[in-house]
Amino acid sequence: MKKTTLLLVPVLAMTTMVGCNNAQVGAGAGAGIGALAGQAIGRNTSSTLIGAGAGAAAGYMVGNEMDKQKAQEDRDRMQREIDENRRNSYNDD
Repeated sequence: MKKTTLLLVPVLAMTTMVGCNNAQVGAGAGAGIGALAGQAIGRNTSSTLIGAGAGAAAGYMVGNEMDKQKAQEDRDRMQREIDENRRNSYNDD
């Protein structure tokens, strides 16, 4: 029974993360890591919950910054393509 649970939890976690942005994935991963750290440090439920909350917040912030950076890179790439297309259309005339 315990081996089944150990296999089922990661599989369910991976399937729920499909389609999520970096901020959401970061929050989930941060919550898990924070919960483990809180339990290891405090060895009680309140420490686990505090660790999960802090980890989720930190993970969300990191993931959100990654999303912002990717969005800016996409905007820059699209602008370069627009500029290149304009140059090519003027050169064809």
